Amino acid sequence: MRKIIFVFFLFISSCNLTKSSSSNSALKKIPTKILKEKVENNKNKFSYLMLRSQATIVNNGSTNQFNLSIRLKNQDKILISGSLLIPLFKGLLSRNDFAFYEKLNKSFYKGNYDYISDLLNFDFSLVSFQNLITGKPIVNLENQKLKQSFENKNYVLSSYDKKSKLYHMYYFEPLTFNLKKQVFTDKNKKILTIEYRDYKVIENNFLPQKVIISTKNNEKELKISLNSKIRRINEKISFPFKIPNGYKKLQL
Repeated sequence: MRKIIFVFFLFISSCNLTKSSSSNSALKKIPTKILKEKVENNKNKFSYLMLRSQATIVNNGSTNQFNLSIRLKNQDKILISGSLLIPLFKGLLSRNDFAFYEKLNKSFYKGNYDYISDLLNFDFSLVSFQNLITGKPIVNLENQKLKQSFENKNYVLSSYDKKSKLYHMYYFEPLTFNLKKQVFTDKNKKILTIEYRDYKVIENNFLPQKVIISTKNNEKELKISLNSKIRRINEKISFPFKIPNGYKKLQL
């Protein structure tokens, strides 16, 4: 049960928390304002989205796999269901709060985002999690003082958040301006890296089919790979969620 709870919280909290090349000569510097506008043009344009994913988790050498169903209503709610032959857990994220339950030990949690935000020193929200899984910066670029550079033939925007004491780096492909990677590092060298691969264009939306989330803290390393297939887009879908009677509330 603890492992299931850990996995769910990892998915909804991974927002909180480089390989160099000299062959950047083909890239031409453009005004940072223009670069931000091009990135903004890739914002999510869907109303509804449904994904089927296989999640692989490697935690200090131990590997686990399970299946995920992810349903999104743009900037409104996200429903996540996990299974491995049998249903394991289900969680619903809305604008102001989130809830989840796990079936093996019949337990649930319901509350706002303050617990996660305080725990991870990051202003976590529904939108930041949606952006994490759809290949968008999890922090609004408009709120950051950004510096531009080049690395591995990608445009790089970087900043430092004095409030959260986090360094931010965003890597963008120079033709489509899709996000290839975002990296967050704190003063203790804890690192969160989110990589995106295999973008697919569907109804003017650029969506990654593979998301790799890696965290490193001293000797501990954790890696989550999501291999996704887009099942529906811009078709109205339901968000069935009800905590079963008799489940015990978790004290977090």
